[in-house]
Amino acid sequence: MNKSFSLMAFTGILFACVFQVGAVQAFDVNAGPIWDNSDANVKCPGTCQWYGGWNGNWVTTIQGQMSVCGCNKSSEGGSNDANAGPIWNDGDAKGKCPIACKWYNGWNNQWRTTRPSQMSVCGCKQRVK
Repeated sequence: MNKSFSLMAFTGILFACVFQVGAVQAFDVNAGPIWDNSDANVKCPGTCQWYGGWNGNWVTTIQGQMSVCGCNKSSEGGSNDANAGPIWNDGDAKGKCPIACKWYNGWNNQWRTTRPSQMSVCGCKQRVK
């Protein structure tokens, strides 16, 4: 009986964990170079502020050039600007902005640099509610 109860408890906990993981949607957003956890604690909250917040995860994708912050998907409020890493010109924006605006209704063909040589944002169409 004790083994049966333990198995039922384990199954219930496992179900709860799977349910919770399924309920949380996360994705990575380019944040420019992140050097360590302290740097991530500074950059990622701002990077993820319009995406439902930072989930505490980050990873370097191109050593010394680009890292991504793990953001929670959110369809509520906020700016329609999406971080896209450095954008050098209109041609570069045409490649990066449609990807950066994937959680919106697409790219509105606008972009601007927010941190020279480190970060630009793409203007995205209104979010899907």
